[in-house]
Amino acid sequence: MGSRMKVCVQGLGYIGLPTAAMMALAGHEVVGYDVDARLLQSLENGAPHVKEEPVRALVVGALNGGHLTLSDTLPADAEAYIVCVPTPTIDHKPDLSFVQAASSAVAPLLRAGDLLIVESTVPPGTMDRVVVPALLAAGVDPDTIAIAHCPERVIPGAIVKELRENSRVIGGRKPGDAERARTLYATFTSGAIFTTDTVTAELVKVIENTYRDVNIAFANELALLSEELGVDAHEAIALANNHPRVNILSPGPGVGGHCIPVDPHFLSNANPFVTELIQTARRINERMPHVVVRRIGEYLAPRSGARIAILGAAYKANVDDTRESPTERLEELLHERGYTTTVFDPVAERYRGMLSASLEDALRDADAVVLMVGHDAFAELDPAAIGPLLRRRLLIDTRAFLPAERWAAAGFDVYTLGGKRRDPLHFVTAS
Repeated sequence: MGSRMKVCVQGLGYIGLPTAAMMALAGHEVVGYDVDARLLQSLENGAPHVKEEPVRALVVGALNGGHLTLSDTLPADAEAYIVCVPTPTIDHKPDLSFVQAASSAVAPLLRAGDLLIVESTVPPGTMDRVVVPALLAAGVDPDTIAIAHCPERVIPGAIVKELRENSRVIGGRKPGDAERARTLYATFTSGAIFTTDTVTAELVKVIENTYRDVNIAFANELALLSEELGVDAHEAIALANNHPRVNILSPGPGVGGHCIPVDPHFLSNANPFVTELIQTARRINERMPHVVVRRIGEYLAPRSGARIAILGAAYKANVDDTRESPTERLEELLHERGYTTTVFDPVAERYRGMLSASLEDALRDADAVVLMVGHDAFAELDPAAIGPLLRRRLLIDTRAFLPAERWAAAGFDVYTLGGKRRDPLHFVTAS
């Protein structure tokens, strides 16, 4: 195997596309394979569907440079095949059908000495229980090829930077497999690369996201406890975080995205009897939209025509990703209780529900404003200008993002999740 390889990346989504482009720009001959004809056409037209500009520029540069080509057919002459397909959950159980299908599809093309890498986040044991059996079923001896797991470790908004700079963990099925994969990844990443076995690598990635889920659940419990104690949880957490060995994350209305709400189930399903903390954290975070609905109900009983304007559909600030967004669950719960809703997001374009065309459309005649995402654009909101659009001046801030006193001075009743209780109904009133 030379320093430059012919690589096939299966799945040109959130991870596969920038990975393919990064490898192509490093000089490898890369074929990006996907079964979605519309996706391939969009890429041929300059990738307008890619909203993160650094990723789009990376992809366009790789395509224009000639080292990245697109195909709806798996190439038979690649030296390395990289699987980047989804691993969703169904009823909180991992669905590995995409990984199995990708492994089965590539199996007939594998030759002795080839390299097969799975980047998809998977439950511990998947390489042994799903990938290897798929190869065996196709008549491939897994001992004749190198098999590795190298899970992605990037976040929306910083994909290109983190692909280049983040450390990587690569697990090999047998001695030497991880080193084979390490040689490839070292050509385009400057981060440290650690090698181990496949099960450990599978576990490490899931641990990372589960740690954040547990940490956020702790912050959410602190927020609710602090409300009962009459303490500002955000101030208390900030003060606690001054300790050199404390790093508590921020409370909020729930946890979204494809990774953090999903990956903990990979562990709890592996053994529900020894993962009680993980399961409890998941329940706490899944409960937070219910908490928000309960707080709304303290101020505004559901009635015919009661309207809630929700600000933010993305799962986190300043990204357009709405997967597993807490706003979706909040809307469902509000509708079940008889409220009507509008949603505005200045960043997100794709959302399972309906997005208002403008902020004014979302706010007009609303009985409450619920801030769900701390987009930078929302920091510029002027409560004095917003007030006249509303039927009632009520702000529910689930991120402690907006200046409560300023909104109160503009005549708003204000509730901040985890904020200091000012009276039995949490009102912050203008002095």
